[in-house]
Amino acid sequence: MMNFFRKNMKTIFLITCIGFIAGIFIGFGGYFFGGRTLIQAVADVNGKKISYRQFTLLYNRVIDNLRDSNTEITEEVMKQKRNEVIQELIQEEVFWQESKKYGIVVTDDEVAMSISRYPAFQSDKRFNQQLYFQILGLRLHMTPQEFEESERRRIAIAKLREFIASAIKITDNELVHEYLIEHQGKLTNFDKEKQEFLKKVRQEKVIALFNEWYKSISSNLKVKVFEDQFK
Repeated sequence: MMNFFRKNMKTIFLITCIGFIAGIFIGFGGYFFGGRTLIQAVADVNGKKISYRQFTLLYNRVIDNLRDSNTEITEEVMKQKRNEVIQELIQEEVFWQESKKYGIVVTDDEVAMSISRYPAFQSDKRFNQQLYFQILGLRLHMTPQEFEESERRRIAIAKLREFIASAIKITDNELVHEYLIEHQGKLTNFDKEKQEFLKKVRQEKVIALFNEWYKSISSNLKVKVFEDQFK
């Protein structure tokens, strides 16, 4: 699939250009911040800049989703979402950098397989390349290369989470103890609910461990947000 993308860049370029033009008049016009250059940075993480384009792609998608759900878009909501998007991009960049430190690799085949499994890019439960290009250009306003890169990052971060989560071991005694605490000292339905409860406890411990891990690396992070980009 990656080879197909690269061999058909002219066609892809035309499709995505249509999307960008539509975005300027339909999607971007109402909430695109000023006349910023898309290569300008909104933040810097350990010397790696997060571009204004990265920000606008995610921010506009968030606002689109709010509008689709009939949420009122006020100045306060826009400011809140702006800050949330910036923090999300910073966190993603941190995790991406850390995944490299851990030697995590995501191959082209993994990216292609992951993309082909998205229901939005399928027709009759099979990957549809034309549909893929249309959604990227008209809805997401991204080039295939940008989407592939974002998917590569997502997979790498998921692998990082799995690696960190693999350190968690829950013994039967620990599980019983947690169950007793949550059920006022009763084990009446423990056997019946054991597997679901194990998933719940493990998920809670994974989140706690991941947060602790993030705190441990935060002290060495060099992060700067360029607030003047949003004035």
